[in-house]
Amino acid sequence: MPTQIKLEFDQFIKFHFAIPLMLFLILFSGLEFTQLDLWITRHFYDAELHQWIYKESPLAETILHVGGQYFTYISAAVMVICLLASVRSNSAFHHYRCELVYLLVASISGPIIIVLLKSSTHIYCPWSLTLFGGDKPYVRLFDYVADNLKIGHCFPAAHAGSGFTFISLYFFLMLVKPEYKSYGLYFGLALGIVYGASQQVRGAHFFSHDVFSLAVCWFSSLMIFILFFRKQLK
Repeated sequence: MPTQIKLEFDQFIKFHFAIPLMLFLILFSGLEFTQLDLWITRHFYDAELHQWIYKESPLAETILHVGGQYFTYISAAVMVICLLASVRSNSAFHHYRCELVYLLVASISGPIIIVLLKSSTHIYCPWSLTLFGGDKPYVRLFDYVADNLKIGHCFPAAHAGSGFTFISLYFFLMLVKPEYKSYGLYFGLALGIVYGASQQVRGAHFFSHDVFSLAVCWFSSLMIFILFFRKQLK
């Protein structure tokens, strides 16, 4: 049986919404509106050779990028299989039907939001910028954008988001196995950081892109959790 817990609403909102929002705004602003994003990225670009040092790295491109995509697809398939299995009354997952629905919905919500944002923002990948041998201007989130400038399709970071989306495990385990909830958080953070770093070194994203993806995945999982389990919030 899933653990029946009650969560103090004020404390829950404080530690899961207010504090994370403050940390996100500070970190994102520090990266986006200073030279810190550019400073970090310049370490992966050889200005003399005009090339990205790790762009075609087998570890970054094949294992962590392509392989990471397959891992995400397989994980989603496993979630669907577990959810379908939970329909049977004699299934080990039967008592976790609602929690499994939440896990699947929360896990796909972040990446979907990220894809929608990518299709409407004018922020370009580092390897496309004139600063790094490309032909596109360096545009930040709230910069003025000329009418003839095409959509950048680079913000937020989708691959980092496919790792951070596993933060939904934290909220899932909060109800199913509260003593293991931290492991769900650590797993989602670690996977997102590794995926994000693998793209940063290739010149595909700035650090701020990954931070924004983390925020999307965290707050979407949080909002869906509140919708699904508001009775647990007293």
